[in-house]
Amino acid sequence: MNEQNEGKPFYKRNWFWIMILSIFIIVSATTYIANFSFYQGKADSTVVSQKKTKKTVADLSLSDKYNELKTGKIGYSKKEVIQLLGEPTSIQQIDDTSQVASLIWNKMDNGKSIVIQVTFEKGKASAKSIQGLDIDRKQLLTKKDYNKLQNGDNYNRVLNVLGDPDDYSDTNGIKTLIYESDLSEADPTYDATIKIEIANDKVISLEQQNLK
Repeated sequence: MNEQNEGKPFYKRNWFWIMILSIFIIVSATTYIANFSFYQGKADSTVVSQKKTKKTVADLSLSDKYNELKTGKIGYSKKEVIQLLGEPTSIQQIDDTSQVASLIWNKMDNGKSIVIQVTFEKGKASAKSIQGLDIDRKQLLTKKDYNKLQNGDNYNRVLNVLGDPDDYSDTNGIKTLIYESDLSEADPTYDATIKIEIANDKVISLEQQNLK
């Protein structure tokens, strides 16, 4: 009997197939564990990423959220805007035929009432405006400040010279910035303002009224 076993080819012997089966089981188990760890790691990363995103949006100031909101060809959808700003205070259906609607948010920021209005055309944000920002300027805006700017200056240049605007809007890619000089607070008859329009990150129009 032993002589017959010794004469068998190795692939016909029991020990050979037991070894093959053991190797198959070990390789399969190792592959499963590796795949599980990989997908579990991706799932954990996704959860962490989502938490970071939610935290980032929650930590944004009202003006930062407004700036985040895109209009025009890359305009946000209603769902995206509501995720950013929350549920609107009111909705105005302007034109049913062309699907134009205006959503309004009344918010409180540092004790001040802020109004944000976003207009949607065919489900995408086409225009936005914000009013009521409390801008505490260290110095009065003057004609000298105004004269530092010219057509062709970029958006950051305007902010560096004048600071954040009191009111601003964005319609089809054209930003309109309104600055109210503190002179108007000291003497309402002055009604001193600066109006700047920006397109493609360049100043295209400059106006001032009653600056000294």
